[in-house]
Amino acid sequence: MSSYSPELIPECKETQLIRFQSRVVGLTTPARRHSMKIINLCLLISCIFSGLVGLAYLGFDPVVRSLILKKLVLSNTSDTFHIWEDPPISPHLKVYFFNLTNPDEVFNGIDKPRLIEVGPYTYKQKWLKQNITWHDNGTISYKTRKIFTFIRSESCPTCDDEFDNVTTLNVPAISAYYQSRNAPFYTTWSLSGVVWGLGYKPWVTQTVHDLLWGYDEPLFKLAQTFLNDPPPFDKFGLFLLKNSSKESDLGMYSMYTGEGDPYTLSNIQSFNGNQKLKFWNSSDCNRVHGSDGASFNPYIKKGDTLWFFNDQLCRALPMVYDRSISQEGLPGLRFVPRKDVFMSEKSYPENSCFAGPNRETGDGVFDVTVCQFDTPIVLSWPHFLNAEEKYSKAIDGLKPDPKKHGFWFDIQEVTGTTLSAKARIQINMNVKKLKNFSSLSKINDTVIPILWFEEGIDELGTDLINVLKQAAIDPLVWRQYILYILIGLLSTLTLLSMVAVAKVLANRASVAKVERVREQVENIIHGQIAGNDSSAQLTQPMLGYLDSSDSSRSSTATHSRTSSEGTTPPYAVISADQRDLTPFSDSEKPSVNFSNPEV
Repeated sequence: MSSYSPELIPECKETQLIRFQSRVVGLTTPARRHSMKIINLCLLISCIFSGLVGLAYLGFDPVVRSLILKKLVLSNTSDTFHIWEDPPISPHLKVYFFNLTNPDEVFNGIDKPRLIEVGPYTYKQKWLKQNITWHDNGTISYKTRKIFTFIRSESCPTCDDEFDNVTTLNVPAISAYYQSRNAPFYTTWSLSGVVWGLGYKPWVTQTVHDLLWGYDEPLFKLAQTFLNDPPPFDKFGLFLLKNSSKESDLGMYSMYTGEGDPYTLSNIQSFNGNQKLKFWNSSDCNRVHGSDGASFNPYIKKGDTLWFFNDQLCRALPMVYDRSISQEGLPGLRFVPRKDVFMSEKSYPENSCFAGPNRETGDGVFDVTVCQFDTPIVLSWPHFLNAEEKYSKAIDGLKPDPKKHGFWFDIQEVTGTTLSAKARIQINMNVKKLKNFSSLSKINDTVIPILWFEEGIDELGTDLINVLKQAAIDPLVWRQYILYILIGLLSTLTLLSMVAVAKVLANRASVAKVERVREQVENIIHGQIAGNDSSAQLTQPMLGYLDSSDSSRSSTATHSRTSSEGTTPPYAVISADQRDLTPFSDSEKPSVNFSNPEV
């Protein structure tokens, strides 16, 4: 055997290691890189759309509110003005009279009044706006003429306002007595003679039509002749001015149009040119404000206090939220009078502004003598509902019922439109014992009911309801759709984010697996190198006995034989346990003979 050079052994081993390592790395399954381009693109698109939809959802309410408020403002050309000027509704007036069955006993002080309720006498109303004038301060002034038509089909079965007679208090005569209570003897004597000459009694029997809409009253004509401050009419009727067609009898209202401040829409600015009345003890109680009841300010909240102003009530009534309602699918809020309305100053000191000398004081009644031509008229809720017990005990025939006799307004909170209303008021007369007049010298002091009425709206027409739904319901539906879309986009964005995270983790795991295999192979190779180096050191002394040239030839021949025969050198041997660490499968393993050669 030819000798070989020991200096070639390291180079030979290095060459074999490099080839082996390259072969192992090449056969190792490369780390699988999951593509993120599509996922990142989807995430970007989802983020953009989610942001746009989110902004649309946040800005939806302010934009819609702005558009609705702009639409509600009254102007010469606005659609709402034509609806306000000629509303497509038919308000009603229902009147219930109290028939006095024992007038002689009452005025002789023998018995308390015994009343029988008759009615309803139902009238349909037609509202006509007159003298409409626009002002530069964002207000519009107008007068409302109301035309009443008796509806027999909606009245009680036997009701006929032109033929039905009712016995009730003689308001003109009792008023004349009351106004002359402190007059000198000759005045009271003269008045008693006139009343006796006319054949008057402190009660009267008249038809329902005459009691409501007026009949000739001789006392008024005499008053216009002899008194310095007579009543401004020669007829008497409980609703005389309600049905008047005279311009002078109609009150002039000024209302805010919403220009400049849409939230003031429908609020009364003045009455007959005055922003304050002159009847009560404080400016707050005299202040003209609130709505006339046809509509209220837009975007009403449950915590708001609404005000209802009526010149015949001589004040504005505060109303508070009671409950939510729905009319043909259109939501609304019911407002009822606040608890302090018609309450005495003892129960509510704030009502002291309505108190005064010779006025009826008590919970549940409201004396309006001062604004009714000095006629002792007292208002209350029907059948003395929520009033002190002393008032109902003094009368026989009253049965208060909150459902039948309550007062409320149903209002659409977005537009402020009145959906339905039941404004129920009872008219009473405060009859006092007056010793100067024989007709009233025996009666007991009593607040006697004359009638109660219900004025309002049962419901709006279907066409008007549909128009209101466009402002009150449709925006809510669209906003809900936007919310659903936003939820869908956010859900998609969340899902894509989870997929992206899973992809990143999978990529990292694949790379880590390949790196572990490479480290294991390198450790095995380095271990074999260390072992073969020690074997070479042991055999090197034996090589000294060989001739250098023979050694070189032997080494060259051995190397050539080893390469040609495919024999693996000892330092490249890998055990079975070590081969299992490689990641490739059996089909992918190289056809290399790893048997140990003999030295």
